[in-house]
Amino acid sequence: MNSAHYKVALVVPPFAKLIYGDEYALKTMTPSLGIFYIQSYCRDIADIKIFEGEFCQSIEDLIDEINEYAPDIIGLTSKSSTYPLCVQIAECTNAKFKIIGGPMASFSIEKCLENFDIVFIGDSEVSMREFLSGVPIEDVKGVAYKDKNGVSKINACAPFISLDDIPFPDHNKIQKGQYRASPHREMEAPFATMMTTRGCGLNCSFCMSAVGGMNNGVYRERSVKNVIDEINILTTQFGVKSIQFWDDTWTMRKLRTKEMCEEIKKFNISYTINTRTDKLDDEIINWLVDSGCKGVFLGVESGDQLILDLNYNKNIQNSQVAKVFSSCKKFNLRSTASFIFGSIDDTKESIIQSVDFALQLDADFVLFNIYTAHPGTSGFEMALKEGIICDYKVDYEKYKDEPVGIPTICRNLTRRELHFLKTEAYIKYYSYKNSDLYKQIIQTYVDELNRLKELYSY
Repeated sequence: MNSAHYKVALVVPPFAKLIYGDEYALKTMTPSLGIFYIQSYCRDIADIKIFEGEFCQSIEDLIDEINEYAPDIIGLTSKSSTYPLCVQIAECTNAKFKIIGGPMASFSIEKCLENFDIVFIGDSEVSMREFLSGVPIEDVKGVAYKDKNGVSKINACAPFISLDDIPFPDHNKIQKGQYRASPHREMEAPFATMMTTRGCGLNCSFCMSAVGGMNNGVYRERSVKNVIDEINILTTQFGVKSIQFWDDTWTMRKLRTKEMCEEIKKFNISYTINTRTDKLDDEIINWLVDSGCKGVFLGVESGDQLILDLNYNKNIQNSQVAKVFSSCKKFNLRSTASFIFGSIDDTKESIIQSVDFALQLDADFVLFNIYTAHPGTSGFEMALKEGIICDYKVDYEKYKDEPVGIPTICRNLTRRELHFLKTEAYIKYYSYKNSDLYKQIIQTYVDELNRLKELYSY
C-alpha cells in the first residue's frame, strides 16, 4: 500500500465529563494541540482526520464516526485516566494499525503494547512522518513495538526539530466556536488556543513537563516571529479577539517575554498565560498588562512551606509568592492561584494552612486539585519507592472521583477525606469573596458536598 494513500484517524477520547465530573461546567475545553500539530506536520503525505470525542453525544457515536471514515490507521492520545477509553475505541474500530501516544503511552510502554501495535514516545511529529512515509518500523525513531517473535523493541529517540518547522495547526477546524473557557480564563470571543514553547525543564514533582517527564522536560521555544505570524492569521482570517496561551511557563525568559509583549501589543487583543511566581516581577507584570494580558495562572501548590519543599520540588518561597499576587493586584492583572491537596506528606493541618494562605493571597480565582501521580513524574516514582502505591491499572470503579481511575498517594488522608477537604475549601474561599461573580461556582461545590455526604452517608 502506498503510504501517500493512508487514511489516518487521530482521536482524542472524550475525557472532560469523566475527569471533571460535577465540575465539568466550570472547566476549560480546548483543542488537543498535540494531534493538530501532528496533522499539520504530516498532512502532505497522508489523509489525516481528527476526531474529538468531547463533541460526540456518546463514545458509541464517536466509534461510529471513525468506522464510517474507515481509516487504515487509528492513533489515540492518552492521559492516565483516559487509557481504558483508548482501548475501547481501538478495539471497536477496524483499522489495520492501532497506535497510541501521549503522556500515558510514553511511560507505560509495555502496558500499551498489550493493546496497540505501536507506541509513540514523546513528541511524535518526526516519528509519525517516518512511519507514514513507509520507513521500516525497526528504523522509525521514537517508537516501541513488538517484533515478529513478540519481543518488545524500543527504538532510539526521535530528534528534536525546530518548533518553527512545524506548520500551524488547522485553524479552519479549531475556530468553529466549539471550545469554551473556564471562568478564570474567560475572555472576549472568539478566542484561540496557542502554545509558544514546549517543556519546562524544572523539577516540580507532579508535572509531565519537568525533568524526567515528556522529552525529559527539555525547554524549547518558537521564535517570536513565528508566534506573531500565527497571531496575525488568527486575527485577520478568523477574527480572533483573545488568546489562551497554554505554555507551562510563558515568561520563562525575561528578554523573550519583553519582545513578545511588544509585538502582541500591536494587535490590540487580550490574552491569558500560565507561569511561575519566580518568573514574574513588577516589570514583567507591567509589560503583560500593557500588551493586553488579562489573566495569569500561577501554581502555588501548598501554603505549608515544609510540604512545598518536601513534596513539590518547587524551590520557591511562599513569602515571594505573596509578593507576586500583591503585584498582580497593584497592576490590575486577574490572578488564579492553583493548589494541590494530597501530596505524600499532606495532612489535614497542612491543607487548612493552604486554604488560609489562599485567603491571604486573595486571588481572583482559585483551583483546589487533588494530587495525580502520573507515571513519568518524580511524585509517582517517590510514591512507588516508599510503597504508598504500587504500579496500578486505571480503574474507574475502584478509584472514583479525582483523580479519576488513579490511586491517591497521600499517606495521612483517605481519598474520601481529600474530597471533602477540597469541596469545603472551594465553598469557604468563594463565600469569603462574597461576590455575585462566584455564585455558580459556590453552588457547584455545595451540590458536590451534598453528593459526597449522600455517597458516604456522612
